[in-house]
Amino acid sequence: MTRETLAHRAATHAGVDDATAVRVVAAFLDALKGSLLAGERVELGGVLDLGVVVEPARIRRDPTGRFAEIAPAKSRLDVTVADDLRDRLSTQRTAAILLAMPGTSAFGDILSSHFAKLGWQVQVARDAGSVRGLVDGSRPYLLVCDHQLSERDALVAAVKTRWATNPIPVVTLHTRFEDLRRPRQLVVLGDLAVFEPIAIHPFLRAMDQVLAQATEEAAVFERQLHYRMPAREEEILRAFDLSDAFFKDAGFRGDALVGLTTAFREAVRNAEIHGCKENGDLAIDVEFLLDREKVTVTVEDEGDGFEHKGYRERLGAGTPLAAARQRHSAGGVGGLGIYLMDRCADRLEYNDRGNRVTISKFRAVAEEG
Repeated sequence: MTRETLAHRAATHAGVDDATAVRVVAAFLDALKGSLLAGERVELGGVLDLGVVVEPARIRRDPTGRFAEIAPAKSRLDVTVADDLRDRLSTQRTAAILLAMPGTSAFGDILSSHFAKLGWQVQVARDAGSVRGLVDGSRPYLLVCDHQLSERDALVAAVKTRWATNPIPVVTLHTRFEDLRRPRQLVVLGDLAVFEPIAIHPFLRAMDQVLAQATEEAAVFERQLHYRMPAREEEILRAFDLSDAFFKDAGFRGDALVGLTTAFREAVRNAEIHGCKENGDLAIDVEFLLDREKVTVTVEDEGDGFEHKGYRERLGAGTPLAAARQRHSAGGVGGLGIYLMDRCADRLEYNDRGNRVTISKFRAVAEEG
């Protein structure tokens, strides 16, 4: 969590504007550092007890005992978690696998037995309300959602779009008739989709891989979000709302937020108009990756792409407006959108085919805004 995100949440809780909260949080942190450097112990009621501990110099001898040297004194930060918080943290996220399955089945029993043998706690929820309660309470390490669960898609969307629960890996089970490649409406995707008929042993290996991958990715990415939608106006507007919330939760504010939002929306509109040709039967794929340095957004469509290298060179060689007019006179459309994305993003990249664009925006820029 960045200082800006913390300040934004504090502003929401306190009912004040973000600017006021930023100043208060900055002043608090400065006072905290000053107290610690002055040798004072700081008690943050119900959360932490902080203090600087000085370890005295000590004599170190070699194994033979013939030589000795004096190790210098060291200062270190001593952190003690408050009893109540420590107790709550011990149960906040248990080593649990949550199976969202409305009825009993041999398949569910096999899953429960498999994870139990590996030492995991297994929780079973029969309806969406129970799933939400367990997700908010125990924060499972893995959520498996069966296609028979009512409101499954809405539940997955709620888990993956909420900032607190987004890191929970989600596996969704589907019938063979479901088509995630070209959904009829915006669908927030889990980390793995499995379609019937399901082979037990490959599926169990896939579950283990999802858990291992989630652990590895947690060390790199703070948040991830992946969704797919048809190239239709109402679904695109939903996508804009999702992206706005994601960018704000990531701490982007001011000019950085405007630039990032502008670049993303232009990429989606290009995918809709030039890639999918406004054909609502074709899909647009969107993925967000947030790490400590930047947010990376990928927008991909099902179109034929375009020759972007030469086009971007022509944009750089002359004025964007002149290049757009030249393209229009030759029978093409568009032009200024790429220039706009390039100006608003810190990095803009296309795949060779030209139907996937990747936008990167550094968080350091956001902190200056």
